[in-house]
Amino acid sequence: MRTKLASSLLVGLLVLSLAACEKAKSQPDGDGTTTTPPEESIGPIGTTKGEFRYQNAGLVVLLKFRGDGGTLEVENDSGYDLPEPGFYVLDARDGHEIEGTVEDSEPVADGEKKSFEISVGEGFDLDNVGLVILLMGEDNYGAFVNV
Repeated sequence: MRTKLASSLLVGLLVLSLAACEKAKSQPDGDGTTTTPPEESIGPIGTTKGEFRYQNAGLVVLLKFRGDGGTLEVENDSGYDLPEPGFYVLDARDGHEIEGTVEDSEPVADGEKKSFEISVGEGFDLDNVGLVILLMGEDNYGAFVNV
Protein backbone atom coordinates (compact mmCIF):
# COMPACT_ATOMS: atom_id res chain seq x y z
CA MET A 1 0.00 0.00 0.00
CA ARG A 2 2.84 2.37 0.88
CA THR A 3 4.49 1.68 -2.46
CA LYS A 4 1.31 2.61 -4.37
CA LEU A 5 0.95 5.81 -2.35
CA ALA A 6 4.58 6.77 -2.88
CA SER A 7 4.31 6.02 -6.61
CA SER A 8 1.12 8.05 -6.91
CA LEU A 9 2.72 11.00 -5.13
CA LEU A 10 5.80 10.79 -7.34
CA VAL A 11 3.71 10.76 -10.53
CA GLY A 12 1.63 13.67 -9.24
CA LEU A 13 4.75 15.72 -8.50
CA LEU A 14 6.14 14.93 -11.94
CA VAL A 15 2.94 16.09 -13.64
CA LEU A 16 2.91 19.33 -11.63
CA SER A 17 6.59 19.95 -12.44
CA LEU A 18 6.01 19.52 -16.16
CA ALA A 19 3.00 21.83 -16.06
CA ALA A 20 5.06 24.48 -14.25
CA CYS A 21 7.83 24.21 -16.84
CA GLU A 22 5.38 24.65 -19.72
CA LYS A 23 3.80 27.65 -18.00
CA ALA A 24 7.23 29.24 -17.48
CA LYS A 25 7.96 28.99 -21.22
CA SER A 26 4.97 31.18 -22.16
CA GLN A 27 4.21 34.03 -19.78
CA PRO A 28 1.68 36.80 -20.45
CA ASP A 29 3.18 40.22 -21.18
CA GLY A 30 1.94 43.35 -19.42
CA ASP A 31 -0.73 43.82 -22.10
CA GLY A 32 -2.11 40.29 -21.64
CA THR A 33 -0.62 38.77 -24.80
CA THR A 34 1.49 35.65 -24.50
CA THR A 35 5.02 35.64 -25.87
CA THR A 36 7.08 32.49 -26.23
CA PRO A 37 10.82 33.21 -26.26
CA PRO A 38 12.59 32.09 -29.45
CA GLU A 39 14.83 29.08 -29.18
CA GLU A 40 18.30 29.93 -30.44
CA SER A 41 19.84 27.07 -32.34
CA ILE A 42 23.42 27.29 -33.52
CA GLY A 43 23.87 23.54 -33.72
CA PRO A 44 25.90 21.24 -31.56
CA ILE A 45 29.15 22.63 -30.19
CA GLY A 46 32.32 21.47 -31.96
CA THR A 47 30.79 20.37 -35.26
CA THR A 48 32.04 23.09 -37.61
CA LYS A 49 35.73 22.69 -38.27
CA GLY A 50 37.58 25.98 -38.24
CA GLU A 51 34.81 28.11 -36.72
CA PHE A 52 34.99 29.45 -33.17
CA ARG A 53 32.55 31.64 -31.22
CA TYR A 54 32.94 33.91 -28.21
CA GLN A 55 29.76 35.22 -26.57
CA ASN A 56 29.55 37.10 -23.28
CA ALA A 57 27.74 40.17 -21.94
CA GLY A 58 26.55 41.49 -25.31
CA LEU A 59 29.82 40.80 -27.14
CA VAL A 60 29.68 38.16 -29.90
CA VAL A 61 32.82 37.32 -31.89
CA LEU A 62 32.96 34.72 -34.65
CA LEU A 63 36.37 33.54 -35.86
CA LYS A 64 36.58 31.53 -39.10
CA PHE A 65 39.90 29.97 -40.07
CA ARG A 66 40.52 29.33 -43.77
CA GLY A 67 44.02 27.93 -44.26
CA ASP A 68 46.45 30.31 -42.56
CA GLY A 69 43.94 33.20 -42.83
CA GLY A 70 40.26 33.83 -42.32
CA THR A 71 37.88 36.36 -40.80
CA LEU A 72 36.98 37.76 -37.39
CA GLU A 73 33.48 39.23 -37.00
CA VAL A 74 32.78 41.37 -33.93
CA GLU A 75 29.28 42.40 -32.84
CA ASN A 76 29.47 44.75 -29.86
CA ASP A 77 26.27 45.24 -27.89
CA SER A 78 28.10 45.31 -24.56
CA GLY A 79 27.16 48.88 -23.66
CA TYR A 80 30.82 49.93 -23.93
CA ASP A 81 33.19 50.97 -26.69
CA LEU A 82 35.87 48.29 -26.98
CA PRO A 83 39.50 48.51 -28.10
CA GLU A 84 40.80 46.72 -31.19
CA PRO A 85 40.32 42.93 -31.26
CA GLY A 86 43.11 40.40 -31.36
CA PHE A 87 43.64 36.70 -30.68
CA TYR A 88 46.18 33.97 -30.21
CA VAL A 89 46.08 30.18 -30.44
CA LEU A 90 47.41 27.62 -27.97
CA ASP A 91 48.68 24.50 -29.75
CA ALA A 92 47.10 21.30 -28.39
CA ARG A 93 50.32 19.29 -28.77
CA ASP A 94 52.49 21.23 -26.32
CA GLY A 95 50.61 24.40 -25.38
CA HIS A 96 52.90 26.82 -27.19
CA GLU A 97 51.37 30.13 -28.23
CA ILE A 98 50.83 30.89 -31.92
CA GLU A 99 50.36 34.56 -32.76
CA GLY A 100 47.22 35.65 -34.54
CA THR A 101 47.05 38.92 -36.46
CA VAL A 102 43.91 40.95 -37.09
CA GLU A 103 44.54 43.00 -40.23
CA ASP A 104 43.69 46.71 -39.94
CA SER A 105 42.35 46.12 -36.43
CA GLU A 106 40.50 49.08 -34.94
CA PRO A 107 38.26 49.76 -31.94
CA VAL A 108 34.64 48.58 -32.06
CA ALA A 109 32.14 51.08 -30.66
CA ASP A 110 29.05 49.98 -28.76
CA GLY A 111 26.31 48.97 -31.22
CA GLU A 112 28.77 48.35 -34.07
CA LYS A 113 29.42 45.21 -36.06
CA LYS A 114 32.77 44.92 -37.84
CA SER A 115 34.53 42.27 -39.88
CA PHE A 116 38.30 41.88 -40.14
CA GLU A 117 40.68 39.67 -42.12
CA ILE A 118 43.05 37.57 -40.02
CA SER A 119 46.29 35.63 -40.43
CA VAL A 120 47.96 33.07 -38.20
CA GLY A 121 51.63 32.66 -37.35
CA GLU A 122 54.02 29.92 -38.34
CA GLY A 123 53.28 26.44 -37.03
CA PHE A 124 49.49 26.84 -37.09
CA ASP A 125 47.66 23.59 -37.78
CA LEU A 126 43.86 23.62 -37.55
CA ASP A 127 43.85 19.97 -36.46
CA ASN A 128 45.97 20.90 -33.43
CA VAL A 129 44.13 23.92 -32.07
CA GLY A 130 43.94 23.61 -28.29
CA LEU A 131 42.37 26.96 -27.40
CA VAL A 132 41.75 30.23 -29.21
CA ILE A 133 41.91 33.26 -26.91
CA LEU A 134 40.17 36.60 -27.60
CA LEU A 135 42.00 39.82 -26.84
CA MET A 136 40.41 43.25 -26.79
CA GLY A 137 43.28 45.71 -26.68
CA GLU A 138 45.65 44.34 -24.05
CA ASP A 139 42.88 42.53 -22.13
CA ASN A 140 42.40 38.76 -22.31
CA TYR A 141 38.65 38.16 -22.66
CA GLY A 142 38.91 34.36 -22.50
CA ALA A 143 38.52 31.38 -24.80
CA PHE A 144 36.38 30.84 -27.88
CA VAL A 145 34.40 27.59 -28.28
CA ASN A 146 34.37 25.56 -31.45
CA VAL A 147 30.92 25.81 -33.06
